[in-house]
Amino acid sequence: MEKQEYLSIITEEEYKLINELVKNGKLKEYRYLVDMFDKEKNELASMMDKTPDEVYNKIASDYLKIVKGISMLVPGLSTGIKDTKSGVSIYTYDGKTFENGQDIDENTRFDLASSTKLFTAVEALKLAEEGKFDLDKLVSEYKDGKYSKLNIPVEKMSKFYYDLRTDGRLDDRDGDLSLEEFQRRLFLTSIVKDKTFVYSDIPFIILKDILPESDEYFKKYFNEEMNLLQTSYDRSFGVLTGMRENETINDPKARVMTKYSLNPGHAGIFSTSKDLVKFFDSLNNGFLSKESIMRMVTPALDTPILLNPDGSICFKKNKEGYISEVQKINRGMGVYYKHPEGIRANEMANAMSDESFATAGFTGTWAAFDLKNGLTANFLANPLSLENEREIVIDNEKFNIVDCGMNFKDGTKFKVAGKNSKVLDNEGNVTQNVPFTRITNTLKEEAIYTLLKLRLAKNVLMRKAEIEQSSVLEDTVVNSFENSKTVKGK
Repeated sequence: MEKQEYLSIITEEEYKLINELVKNGKLKEYRYLVDMFDKEKNELASMMDKTPDEVYNKIASDYLKIVKGISMLVPGLSTGIKDTKSGVSIYTYDGKTFENGQDIDENTRFDLASSTKLFTAVEALKLAEEGKFDLDKLVSEYKDGKYSKLNIPVEKMSKFYYDLRTDGRLDDRDGDLSLEEFQRRLFLTSIVKDKTFVYSDIPFIILKDILPESDEYFKKYFNEEMNLLQTSYDRSFGVLTGMRENETINDPKARVMTKYSLNPGHAGIFSTSKDLVKFFDSLNNGFLSKESIMRMVTPALDTPILLNPDGSICFKKNKEGYISEVQKINRGMGVYYKHPEGIRANEMANAMSDESFATAGFTGTWAAFDLKNGLTANFLANPLSLENEREIVIDNEKFNIVDCGMNFKDGTKFKVAGKNSKVLDNEGNVTQNVPFTRITNTLKEEAIYTLLKLRLAKNVLMRKAEIEQSSVLEDTVVNSFENSKTVKGK
C-alpha cells in the first residue's frame, strides 16, 4: 500500500469518527476535533509500516507522559480510561498512599469525597425503578415526617433546586457534636430560597437518610450486582489513601456521621479506578433504564441559564458584590451534565455526547461517563503530603496545567505543599496559589482525547487489514487494542 493511499484511508476514517461524535453532540463544540485529528492523522501516516503494538504504544505513551507529570505533583494518583467501541482500557498507578506509605496500585482505595453523590443518585433511581422509592413524593412524607419543613419533591431537592439551611453546623468545628444534636439540626432543615441551583451537601445527606434500607441496597446494587468489590463506606479493609493517621475521611460532616455509624450520601465512599470503570460498564449494559439515566441528567429547570422572576438573566456575584458570570443550570441529580445548548460545567470533557455526565470530589476525584459514545475516564488523587514539598520544572512540550489559568514556560516551577500549590517564576517569586484539585484537571480532556485517538488508529488498521485481506493483521490489531493495559509508577 502506498503512503498516499494510506493517508486517504486515515482521512476517511477521521471524518467518519468526527461525524459520529458530532451526531451525538454539537457541531460548534467539535470544530477543534478537526485540528486534533489532523495532527493525529499525520502521526498515523508516519507510522504506516509500524506494527499495531507500536502504533498503540506511541499514542498511549503520550498520555502516560502527562499522567506521569501530574503524578509528580500529588502524593498518589490512579487513573482509568475505557472505550467500549474500540476495546481500549488503560489503568495507571503512581505515588504513595501518604508520606512514606505504600505504593499506589490497582487495589488502593481513594476517598471519593463528593463523587459519593453519584452512587446515592443511582441508588435512589434504581429503588424508584423497582417501586421501592418515590422521587415525586415530598421529603416531609418520609422518616415519619421528621423533615416537617421540607414540603418539597425529593427529585427537585436532589437537583439542587432549593437553597437548604440546617439549624446549625453539621461538623465538629464548634465543638464535639452529639448524635442527638446532629439529628436535631438535620431534621430542622428549612428552605431559604427556591430556583437557586446552589451546590450543597445537605440534599444528599437527606436523600440517603430517607432511602429505604439504604445500606443493604448499596451492597446489593454496587457490591453484588455491579461487582464493585473495592467500593464501600467501610474503611476496615484494603489500603486507603486519605488524611492523617486515624482520620481517613476528608469531609468533616462525613467524619461526624461515620463516628455515629451513619453512612452519608454526600461523601465518605472509598473506591478504585477499576471499580469506577466497572460502574460505567454496568450503566452501559442497562443497570438503569434509559428513562432513569435521562432523569438523572435532566435539571429541575430545562433551560441553559437561570432567569429572574421578571424574565431577565440571573448573574452570579462575587464577595464584593460585582457580577462575575451568568448563573448556569448545569446540575442534574448529583451530577454535572452537558446541556443540549452547549453550556457545560468545568467537570465535563469537551468531546462527549449531550447525554454524558460527570462527577467530581474535593479530594481530587473525577469521573465522566458517556454512554452514547461508549467512553469513560476517571482519576483519583491523594492530595495529602503532610508538610513535605515537591517541586518540578514545567516543560510545555510534555504537559500543560491549563486550569491554573496560564501556560507555563520552561523554567517556571510548580511547588506543592500539603493541600496548597504555588506557581513560581524563574526568579522564585510566587505568582499564583492554586488548589491541589485543579492540578489534575488537565487530565480530563487528555483522557478522552487519548481514547478517541486510539479508536481512530484501530479503525484505520482494521480498514487496512480489510483492504489487504489480512486476517493475521486483523487479529493482531484486536489483540493490541483490546487487552487491558496497566502501568505502575516507579
